[in-house]
Amino acid sequence: MRPPRLFNLMLTAFALVIVLGISGMVISFWLVTRWNDPAQIRWMEAEMSARNQALQLAAYYRQTGSWRGVERQLGPLPQRFGEIKGAVSLLDMSGRVVAGQRRPPTARGNEAVRRIPIMVNDQQVGTLVFSVVDTDEAFPLGIFNRRPLLWGMVGAGAGLMTILLVLAAIFSRRISAPLRQISVAAHAIADGNHSSRVKPANVRELAELAESFNRMAAALQQADQQRRQLTADIAHELRTPLSIIKGRLEGIQDGVYEADAEQIEALLAEVALLERLINDLHLLALADAGQLPLYRETVAPAMLVNEAVRSFAQSAAERAIQLSAESAAGLPDIEVDPQRIAQVLGNLISNALRHTPAGGVVRVTVAAEPDGIVFSVADTGPGIDPADLPHIFDRFYRADRARTRSSGGAGLGLAIARRLVEAHGGQIWAESELGRGTTMRFRLPAGVAAAEMTVHQPAVVNV
Repeated sequence: MRPPRLFNLMLTAFALVIVLGISGMVISFWLVTRWNDPAQIRWMEAEMSARNQALQLAAYYRQTGSWRGVERQLGPLPQRFGEIKGAVSLLDMSGRVVAGQRRPPTARGNEAVRRIPIMVNDQQVGTLVFSVVDTDEAFPLGIFNRRPLLWGMVGAGAGLMTILLVLAAIFSRRISAPLRQISVAAHAIADGNHSSRVKPANVRELAELAESFNRMAAALQQADQQRRQLTADIAHELRTPLSIIKGRLEGIQDGVYEADAEQIEALLAEVALLERLINDLHLLALADAGQLPLYRETVAPAMLVNEAVRSFAQSAAERAIQLSAESAAGLPDIEVDPQRIAQVLGNLISNALRHTPAGGVVRVTVAAEPDGIVFSVADTGPGIDPADLPHIFDRFYRADRARTRSSGGAGLGLAIARRLVEAHGGQIWAESELGRGTTMRFRLPAGVAAAEMTVHQPAVVNV
């Protein structure tokens, strides 16, 4: 059985509240009118009329200051209030009858008397006496007619219920419609349409939900595009060395090339390139899955920099590039995997040497900052275009698409560097200015407490 829709649930809840509220009001009124004595109701109406008469008498006394001529000015006092007839008399402060019935009727059973004081300026100036004898003539036979009032309340309740149900339907639709749009968009994304988006709602919480959904959909669309591009790039990068190997082997088979040491060395070079590409992809896959093993040791940052510079000394000399290492004083030791950090520095230095012209400078430095230890690799190359700078750590990205693999690599070095730094809990970024060179920086957290820090003297290595 499928669960009900939110719109139906909310509309049903509103309807139940409305119907129960109006029904309870009508039933309560019906019970009250059913249990009240009709005679008592008539008496309440009669007493209300008598009090209105007392107010008129009080106004007359306030205007004249006495009861003289009250019946001549206001007319005879009524001998009937509502449906009840009786003897009505006006008494002054001494109890003397000044208007109305001079003598009360002869009592024939239980006599009902109402005495209503007449007040002027918070002082009693008289009394209105309403005396009724309990007889058939005093109380006419009849039953209080509740039906017109009851039907009037039912009609008013039905109209109110209709209005409230319309309002409930409007509010329920305003809440359920955005959720239905999100559901439709989610089904579209599940079917592969990652461009599906939802419109912002008028309710704040639903608008925030729609915004979060659109951000998620945009992230999924970008991830899908990157996956497609990654698949195409991997196929391209693997196809090139395989085509070279296949071509040379076919040449040897056809007798175009001889199976000598030179051909075997060329084939081995392509195989090594293919093997390195596969290893890089495997490393990135492990890092993405959070399964990259790290063998942490306590090492000195200056030692990592010096070792990295020494390993590239010959390559820098062949390119006529000055390569140097500088370490700040008082650096704390860090808890890292030295081989992985050496790989990061190697990728950054190799990238800097590749883009620095002869006679240029590549400087590798390390310093302490409040957030950790910062390594920097700065070169004097041509720099990176600002449009390419946000993408240089993406896989297979080349700022210069015309570069060959021999001059530019497969485009995985910086992507690997980023994954390795992030695996250590650090951050990596680039700063560049066209015509003035590029600086690659990454920050690693210090892994040794301040009391256990080992101070290293500044070291400078120039090649």
